[in-house]
Amino acid sequence: MSAVTLNKQQRAAVEHGEGPLLIVAGAGTGKTEVIVQRVGYLLEHVPGLEPENILALTFARKAAEEMRQRAREYFGPRALGTRFSTFHSFCYDLLREELSLRALDKTDHWIFLRRHLEQLDLDHYLKVSDPGRFLHDLVDFCSRCHDNLVSPAEYSEYVDKLSANAEELIKQGQPLGKDAEKELARLREHARVYELSESLLEQAGLLTFGAMISKAVTRLKESEMLQRQLQKRFTYILVDEYQDTNAVQWELLQLLAGKRRNLTAVGDDYQAIYRFRGAADGALDRFKDIFPGYQHIPLNENRRSTKCILTIAAEVSRSLKSYKPDKSLTTVNEQGLAVEIAEFSDADQEAEWVAAEVARITDTSTAEPPSGIAVLYRTHQHRDRLVDGLHRRGVPFAIRNLAINDLPVVRDLVSWLRAIGDSKDSVSLARVLADPRWKLSPELLMQYCRETVRQKNSLWEVIEHTPLPEEWKGREPLLEFRRRFAAIAKNDRLSAWYPLLAAELGLPRSFEDRPAFATFQAFLARWDTEKSSAGMLEEFLEYFQYFEEAGGVIALGQENEADSAGRKSNGAQPELWEESPKEGGPGKVQLMTLHGAKGLEFERVFLLHLVRGAFPVRNRQPLIFLPDELLKGKLPEGDSHIDEERRLFYVGITRAKRHLTLCTISNEKQRPSVFLEELQDTPPPHLARKRPLYAPGPPPAESPSRVPPVAADAGTRLAEWFAAPLPPQDKEFSLSISQLETYLECPLKYHFRHHWQIPVPAPPPLLFGIIVHGAIKEVMAAVAQGSEGIPEEKIREILDRRWPQTGFPDKVQERKYHELGLEQLVGAAKDFGNKGVVLLYQEKPFELRAAGCRLVGRIDQIHRLPGGVIELIEYKTGRPQTQKEADRSRQITLYAQACRKEFRLEPSALILYNLANQQAVQTNRSQQDYRELEHMIGETARRILSGSFPAQPGYHCKFCSFRALCPAQEDRHGGTPAVP
Repeated sequence: MSAVTLNKQQRAAVEHGEGPLLIVAGAGTGKTEVIVQRVGYLLEHVPGLEPENILALTFARKAAEEMRQRAREYFGPRALGTRFSTFHSFCYDLLREELSLRALDKTDHWIFLRRHLEQLDLDHYLKVSDPGRFLHDLVDFCSRCHDNLVSPAEYSEYVDKLSANAEELIKQGQPLGKDAEKELARLREHARVYELSESLLEQAGLLTFGAMISKAVTRLKESEMLQRQLQKRFTYILVDEYQDTNAVQWELLQLLAGKRRNLTAVGDDYQAIYRFRGAADGALDRFKDIFPGYQHIPLNENRRSTKCILTIAAEVSRSLKSYKPDKSLTTVNEQGLAVEIAEFSDADQEAEWVAAEVARITDTSTAEPPSGIAVLYRTHQHRDRLVDGLHRRGVPFAIRNLAINDLPVVRDLVSWLRAIGDSKDSVSLARVLADPRWKLSPELLMQYCRETVRQKNSLWEVIEHTPLPEEWKGREPLLEFRRRFAAIAKNDRLSAWYPLLAAELGLPRSFEDRPAFATFQAFLARWDTEKSSAGMLEEFLEYFQYFEEAGGVIALGQENEADSAGRKSNGAQPELWEESPKEGGPGKVQLMTLHGAKGLEFERVFLLHLVRGAFPVRNRQPLIFLPDELLKGKLPEGDSHIDEERRLFYVGITRAKRHLTLCTISNEKQRPSVFLEELQDTPPPHLARKRPLYAPGPPPAESPSRVPPVAADAGTRLAEWFAAPLPPQDKEFSLSISQLETYLECPLKYHFRHHWQIPVPAPPPLLFGIIVHGAIKEVMAAVAQGSEGIPEEKIREILDRRWPQTGFPDKVQERKYHELGLEQLVGAAKDFGNKGVVLLYQEKPFELRAAGCRLVGRIDQIHRLPGGVIELIEYKTGRPQTQKEADRSRQITLYAQACRKEFRLEPSALILYNLANQQAVQTNRSQQDYRELEHMIGETARRILSGSFPAQPGYHCKFCSFRALCPAQEDRHGGTPAVP
């Protein structure tokens, strides 16, 4: 045994003999210490036991490595023979002993399904404008099936039984409703996709992260010999974080433990926070059913926190369901300072106060080490304002699990790879041209962009073949640089020449860029060795496009972490659990999510943004769920979502050792979290409430003890260029409804598209709309002329003639759009065929002058019905518009005004016609509507002419063609380095 001092409970757990043992270990009670000490005790006291006979399982590679290092520190090199592993790594290695398999994490599973979209033949789960929209739901569904040991055959059998029951009801004269029919169709699609996905994966020799454990269990069940071998090899099994296990892991442990049942499980149901990732409800309760006659030992002596902090934790836990009643934490630590609830008027004040408080604490004569301070938050977006405040004060900080995708150095690298590999990618080229090394002025770039519009060519081709009168010294070096690397990329693997590209670009440019640069380089290397066939640039660009579409994240340092066996990870053990962060340097404040803080402790903790709607987060039910009949674990009781969020709150509280501040907001629109309201009866001296008064002032003066705020990225001048005032316009200002809507959605997007005129291909939904609008004009003209309607063959001919040879990057999407276009045109032709319309105008252009500018547009259709009724029609090819949307449509208002003023027509009906379902949504307009639109146009024109183009981030950013250029989508505050 080591010299570590154990209390009575810990010693009883460590020295337990044979048979199953469940250790219920509260927060801060030393559960990891107990597991490691038990390894040493077994090696010392069990005759003939070798290190190889002990298996210790957990969920995170970092946790497995920490146990391994502690065991070596306490018990010497002999302990290294013990297998410390994650569940998934253990099962993956087991399967690889007999099969050649390559692992896929969730993102790569999404990419695999995306590449096989044609074979999947999705119906209910394919959105034509966003083909990959529901693939994450399908990936999660497949994973949940594996978690519950539900095979494709078992799920299909379940669906077949439901179908048989439905058919029986129909025979009995009880027809199914439309909702029931749709639900059965969806279930059949689940079954078909699950079976097909598993088959395709097997053919490709691939193994998803969700399937690793279930496949290992199946293998063990098929081979009694393998079972006996493993049971003989691993005579003692220890499991950490048992509260986060599920049915397939319970089955695995039963098979490994065998008749000996020497299984020690450590867990705390108060800290079960991963149900959304597959953990089952009631894992500790299930232990007693799986291993009857087990021994139970509680650990409740907390060695971490003060009595005040534990009192607050106890108040939170009152509402939690508990496996055992003996869960109250005790401590010999001091009473400590009261836990503070700090209430603010808004999020800006909250962030400024926390940043100022952290700066004050770390800059006094009795300064606390910054690494002992943690700011925890529910979601990453809650940290943004705080990061800015810390940066302005020069406070060094580290953001754990930081995504590097949007850091400038990574964006620059990806843009260069795209600029080399795709001569038509003008957005990526525009980004790299803003590097000072190419000596290009923004005025000249704007000239080139506008020339691309005139020539209808790409920016690369215009620069290469159209020298402008103004001298540009960097043009030839740029062209030579790109030609050289484009030639290399055609013949050599990306991994062979990428270091040369980075070196010639001078990347990384700064000390701060190095971690992200190294992580991206490791990401490329991993792709080259494990995910590519030829390793060429074209293949990587295709992969990375899907990676971004899937929402893939490259986490800082993730590619260099050690796996559970202490080896450098080759990516075989993909991430599921959010890793515990590596220890930061003494000079860094720690910023992380509450999930990321699990297992850590800090002297001082701030819990940020405890506001209703933000924490607890709103419940998002899975789109595709596994029915209760197929769940192998305990069904959740009550509001399982709120219970899990409350446990997460408990985890955050119990990270603090000495100081804990709970931050919230109270104003007309925001209220403190319900979790804080549940603490309102906590008596003093354990809880103190305050409303700090803080008026943000200039950032503190720099001092030698601090790191100065990082300057704007020297590698790109995009933000500076796009913020520069525009030259005066030499012609009358004009505005279309499309331009107006673009500006109102995001002024910076308007700036990119209409002032800079950076060329981008039309997004597929827009391209589809252009095609169908052109075709509907021909179709309606034919309908108006004929009395017997227009045959479908003629409509198909019209559509095919207008269908472009290129433009749709995805074949499945193109095919679906073509089918949809034909369906919409045929439906509209039938709908209008019997109305006897007389066309007055089609695609009629107009020009109005209002609010100091020229308004231009084109009205789809104006016709007269029998009886003299005049209708204005605006066709919609996308999602059907509602009555509310029609009543608020600025487009309809402008077009109606144009009819009145330009064409001297007063339409009897203003109609948004939904081609998707052939429904006409009729609306009307008043003089007040016209005045309000004119006022909005005038205000918008004023802002445009004044050069106001701020970014307006929102959900639309996900689909924006200019995302790679947008400073608002760039993370420039990834953390400052620690002071040596």
